[in-house]
Amino acid sequence: MRVLQLIDSLNPGGAERVAVSYANALLGAVEASFLCSTRAEGKLKAQLDSEVGYLFLKKRSAADLLALMRLIRFCKRNKIDVIHAHATSFFTARLAVLFLGRCQLIWHDHYGNSETLEQRPLKVLAWCSNRFNTVLAVNQKLADWAKEFLKAEQVLYLENAVPMLDADRIEAVELPGTTGYRILQMANFRPQKDHSNALRALAEVRKTLPEVSLHLLGMNWQDPYYQEVLALIESLEISTAVHLHGSQQDVNGYMKACDVGLLSSQSEGLPMAVLEYAAMDLPVVCTRVGQCEELVGSAGYTVPASDPAALANALVKALKQKEESKKKAQDFKKQIAKRYSIQTIIPKLLAVYGKTY
Repeated sequence: MRVLQLIDSLNPGGAERVAVSYANALLGAVEASFLCSTRAEGKLKAQLDSEVGYLFLKKRSAADLLALMRLIRFCKRNKIDVIHAHATSFFTARLAVLFLGRCQLIWHDHYGNSETLEQRPLKVLAWCSNRFNTVLAVNQKLADWAKEFLKAEQVLYLENAVPMLDADRIEAVELPGTTGYRILQMANFRPQKDHSNALRALAEVRKTLPEVSLHLLGMNWQDPYYQEVLALIESLEISTAVHLHGSQQDVNGYMKACDVGLLSSQSEGLPMAVLEYAAMDLPVVCTRVGQCEELVGSAGYTVPASDPAALANALVKALKQKEESKKKAQDFKKQIAKRYSIQTIIPKLLAVYGKTY
């Protein structure tokens, strides 16, 4: 079996990390593993194993016929059996399989706004879905939605997968702030990530723990949302405690240098950031959105969305009750290793490919 992961960019993000992880992990498990980025390369390209076959389409528009033909030629030349399209790459994949008669198509739904599915654009996706052999959803809510509105042959809930790391072997990045009081949030600057919730909570936490600092990793587009975040930092007078590190290829050193992993979102699917925090023994504080409450349970601290006071209380507990937080982090890592490790998920993925193929 020869499998191609299709993704629109290799900029750090949840769907992008999954695509790269799958491409790497499938080496040796299938005859050949490939990855194609359609619109943009990015920092995750450096994490792609040299044995993975790679194509960058340089797609400029939805109707870029030259890019489409490059993809079709690549698939034919490499005898691709399965295209595994992630997130928004489904349209490109759907057009390609029109010319690849025997190629099977799997679409992986990583949609992060699972709290507002009724507002999701459907027309193009529904048309494309009549050629999906399988839809893989990152949480049950997305799977139920796909069963109701899409036309795929089968719909399955498949947990996101994370590589399990030995935290003792990771070297910490040097960060500003006081050791023991660094909070890390890994989230691109999009409205559903609700950075204002994190910032307002930080302002409250500083009243109890003035040495605390917040470290924000994620891509920004210098758009109105990002400008609002910057303005809020100034208005809350917390600029000395907030550190913007931008988008990073290797986040492990940042996690090693911090003491709590935070996710302050209004909406999520099954967030890779929480899985990555757990894999690095980092205590987790997050909002109860998407699959987060089921994922974290009592092995971390969960609070309602859009509630800075509750978020602040959880952060204070996580930072002050260090032994309890350490125990929760250890328990969480064990849970993640059993259910969400890449070693656990790949056999499930291969079973899906086998049924599809």
